Amino acid sequence: MQFQRYLNVLDELGYFPLSSKTEEILYDAARKSIERLGESASKALLDHICSINELSEKELLTNYDLFEKSLYRVLRKGAEVILRDLKRELLVQAVLIDPNTDLSIRISDIRNPGLAIGDILKRIRAVETLEFVRKTPSHTHIAFLYTNDNSKNNILAAFFDTKINSAAKGLFSFKKPANNYVSGVENIILYELLQEPREYEVVVNRLADWLAKLNPGNKSQQNNDDSPTRIADEDAMWWVRNGFVSQILGIEKSMVRYLQDNMSVLCGYNISNVSKGHFDRESISTLISTHDHVILDESSVMFRAANMRGKI
Repeated sequence: MQFQRYLNVLDELGYFPLSSKTEEILYDAARKSIERLGESASKALLDHICSINELSEKELLTNYDLFEKSLYRVLRKGAEVILRDLKRELLVQAVLIDPNTDLSIRISDIRNPGLAIGDILKRIRAVETLEFVRKTPSHTHIAFLYTNDNSKNNILAAFFDTKINSAAKGLFSFKKPANNYVSGVENIILYELLQEPREYEVVVNRLADWLAKLNPGNKSQQNNDDSPTRIADEDAMWWVRNGFVSQILGIEKSMVRYLQDNMSVLCGYNISNVSKGHFDRESISTLISTHDHVILDESSVMFRAANMRGKI
């Protein structure tokens, strides 16, 4: 239910989901599975289930939950033949997942009844999201809303991937991270920014000084879009939980200025421990609206602002 609150805000702000390769994979796999019934039978089945749902073929075959329910409604137990074949088709794609993450699937998993088609799709979508983050271009500001530390670690490892980006990297955290994604990454502890005095202007000036020391030649590299400076906040919701709402809102707004240089920023937000008392709806809307893109950990769905400045 935590994510539904943020989905509602994204909808109100006019963010829209990015088109997903996962949907294309599902569509192609579903069509192949049905077409094995034969030309006339597959056409009749597709026409029928599209008609009862009042959806186009594309709309139905890219919505797995609805597709599954429709097959059982029409074919009853016979639906399982098509769904087993669909699972096999999807696994062919899933085995290509990066083995360096905890998202990998083996083709032998076809015999694992506990691995549902929804699980396979979720992992394929998660890898697509990691690739999106890994190749984030300059001038991009991303919010990553998560409840799972493993997902956060995978996202930050992709964002700081040295094989993709060799420029300066910096990380905000509330304690010294022990994870391997911080290799070669300059770290600043949030308490260093929040030493007295804690007024917004003072905190922002400390941030500006740290960024200037991190990459003093950044402005001279504005045309080098292959290697933007990468800045991440491991859990920006820490500011909210500790009563620094005005400071984090101000910093997020100020990032627009820094993004004019050769820089990209990823803000992680652990939303699992944030109550309505910590953060009102207006503040949530203000926070999210400062970002070009928003990624939801639960579904790995990526959203883009309608008036986005960036290149994607």
